[in-house]
Parts: sequence; C-alpha cells; structure tokens
Amino acid sequence: MKTKFNYLIILLACLFFMACNQESKQLKQSQLPQNIDWEYQMAYQRGIEAVNWSIPAVSMICMRDANFGLGGSYNTVYWLSAPPTASIEALTANNQTPYASIFLNTKEGPVVLDIPPASDRTAIFGSAVDIWQEPVADIGPAGEDKGKGGKYVFLPPEYGGKEIEGCINVHVNSYQVFVALRCIPLGGASYKEAAEYSKNINAYSATKISNPPEGEYIDMAGKHLPTLPKYDDSYFKYIKELIDTEPLQERDMVMGGMLASIGIVKDKPFQPSEKVKKALKKAITDGYDYLEYMFETPGFSFIKQWDDRQWMAIREPSNDGFVFDEGDYLLIDDRGSLFHWATFFPRYLGKATAYLNAMKDADGNFLKGEKQYKLTVPAEVPARDFWSVIVYSKKTKAWIYSDTGRVGLSSYDKENMKLNDDGSVDIYFSKTAPEGMESNWIPTNGEDFFLLFRFYGPQESYFDKSFELPDVQILK
Repeated sequence: MKTKFNYLIILLACLFFMACNQESKQLKQSQLPQNIDWEYQMAYQRGIEAVNWSIPAVSMICMRDANFGLGGSYNTVYWLSAPPTASIEALTANNQTPYASIFLNTKEGPVVLDIPPASDRTAIFGSAVDIWQEPVADIGPAGEDKGKGGKYVFLPPEYGGKEIEGCINVHVNSYQVFVALRCIPLGGASYKEAAEYSKNINAYSATKISNPPEGEYIDMAGKHLPTLPKYDDSYFKYIKELIDTEPLQERDMVMGGMLASIGIVKDKPFQPSEKVKKALKKAITDGYDYLEYMFETPGFSFIKQWDDRQWMAIREPSNDGFVFDEGDYLLIDDRGSLFHWATFFPRYLGKATAYLNAMKDADGNFLKGEKQYKLTVPAEVPARDFWSVIVYSKKTKAWIYSDTGRVGLSSYDKENMKLNDDGSVDIYFSKTAPEGMESNWIPTNGEDFFLLFRFYGPQESYFDKSFELPDVQILK
C-alpha cells in the first residue's frame, strides 16, 4: 500500500512538472513578437546602416561620374574659367574662388599629380582624399609642398614597391583618389587669371614621370554638373560598385557581412528579391531622414560657436582632425553627418578657411524660404583674404536656382553694396529683393535654406571667439 502511495506521489509530481513545463513553453511562445517578417526587417535595418556608412564614398562616386559626363576621365583636370552658378549642383560649394578637380585611379600602379608653385598672383589650396573622404594629403602653402609645388605620388593599397625619390609619396587605402583645389587670386589677380593657373596642374601614370604627357583640361563653366547623391533606388547600386572596385578595410568587415545579407557581395550580381527591394527603398528614405537629424543636431558635425547665438562651427571629430578611424572604433555617425552636407575637408581646419553655419534665426526658428531675413556683417571681419556668405537649399545642400544667378555675397562685393555708416553691411535673404536693396540681397527662391559664412585666412579673433557675428534677424 505504501509503495502504491509513493508511486502515486511520483506520478502526480511528474504530471505537475509536465504541466508547468508546458505552461512555460506557452508563455514563452506568447511573448515572442507575432507576424514579423524578419527578412524585411533585417534588410530595412541594415539598409539604414549602409546609407550612413557609405555616404562619403557614394558622394565621391557621384561627383566623379558627373565630371566624367562632361568628357575626360581619370587624370583629367576639370576647371572653372568663370564663377560657377547653381547649374553646378555640388554640396556646399564656394562660388568665389576658381576650382579644379582631378580624379585619380591607382589600380594599375602609382599616379603622379604635378602641382605648380605659388606665385605672387595665385596660390593653390586644397586636399586629396581617398574614396572615404579621409584626407591623405593637403596641397599648397598649407600642405606638404608648403607652396613650393612638387610631384605628389599616390601609391595604391598595400603597395610593396619603392617610393619615388624627390617626390611627395602618399600611401592611400583606396585605389581611387579625389583631388579638389582652389586657385586663390593674389596681388589683385582676376578670377580668370587665377583660374587659368589650373592649366599648370597635370596628372599621369608614374611610369611616365621622366617624360610627362600633355595634360587634358575641361572647362566646367556654364555647364550642368549634377554631382549630388540621389537618395533613391540607385543608391545601393553605388554601394555595389564600391564593394566591387575598392578593398574592404578591416574596420568595415562587419558592414561587409551586413551588405552580404542583403545581396551585395563582391563580383556577384546584385539581384535582391522584391521584398528586399521594398525594404531598401524604405531604408534609403529613412536613412536620409537620419542624416538630416544629425545635420540639424549640435554634437555631430556642428557645435555652438557662441553660447548666446545660433551660429555653429564645424566640429572636428578627433584630435587628429578629420579622420574618423579611432583605432578601436569608427566614428560612423560623425562621418555620415558631415559628408551628408559637405565634401573635401582638409585634415585640419583653420589654416586656410574657417566656416560658420546658420540654420536658425535669432529666435531659434529654422530659416524659411517664404520669410525675409537680414544679417548685419560687421565692418571688421577676421578674414585676412576675404569673407563670404552663401545660401544653400536645406533639402539638397547645394546652391538655389534663381533668375539672378546669385548664390552669395562677399567682401569682394562691398564696393557695389550699400554700407551702413559704421562700415557694416546688411545682407538680405528672401524670395524677392527688399526695395532699394537689390545689391545687398541673396535670393532664396522660396526654398528653406541655411547659410555658410566663410573666413578665408581666418585670424586670431575668430579662434579666440572675441569676434562675434550677429544672428540672422527675421523681418517678416
């Protein structure tokens, strides 16, 4: 009898345990998310990360393709014989100084870039960057040649050959190198004279260094140049090109795995399913919105210049300048937020140019295209060479089209503007010009906008912040 009782106790215990275990399984199952399409969800999430990660490189590829659309190819010098207008669709470009752009490819071996010395009429300032827009060489008086000119030799990834004596040898982590140069007029030189200096620049294979070929030069003036990244279905095709043509660095291996999960694999066709296509289409839209959020939010690519004002300065991401690889980690948000609106940053700011950004008026409201605003620029601005203020579309980060063709004003224009009694100048921003102040007006064409105020040859009062630029005032 006792034995039967013990068996009964054991049986009841087992039944109780089984019931509890079953209840636990049911509970766990009921806590799992229901009706989630994980293939879609992961493609969407990884798509957003891919947008943020890739924007520096995609921007460079789009710029390269736009220039090649004018003719020429790698090693061609693209230059501007006249001040550019809004038909040059580029991220926050400057309209005051002549530009020259050169695209290099070291896939077949080292490439030489000949830079002429500065003269008493023109000096070249600029940078060479890799496909990630990481500065690899500053060029000109503020760069490695110190204004004396020279031969920059760009060496491909994992280059095992000898460096070329007597040259400035630059090791690069990508095959493609992108060069943007400004030809600064000096000593009363005209824009055209400084622009013509671009024809002293040359690029060619290092195998021809002893007998350089004639350079190829294409004038971009007056031509349409659509360099802006497009946040649409084509975006992931640019990422595919990037994976196919450039080495994936060790720091990017995890992202390489994420891209593989959505079908972007080196040297394999990119043929996403309809479901993945839908997810990536949503990802590119939301990826753009995330980049916009970082653009607007201090702490990513901007910081406050003065605590009591709306002007923001560009934030250098690390003590080593505009280099986003910290060794243990990659500053992916800092990098994405910066190259969403800009290109071609030198390693360090301040030697040639300093920038301030205004997205908001004195009341802290975003600048609107249908409103009218005024900025009073003091008589004395700490810019040894000149200052300029330019209007950019909030949506595209490029110049705004208008019938006038005017995109900005500068200290070069003061002789044509109306000045205040104390020497300061009022500059107006609106869809239509204030009566009698047409010479002091930059059109917005009704588009929401932001400003960049540039200091060329910034001086000490900019850096110690004793110079204060008034906020933008709303008029109506």
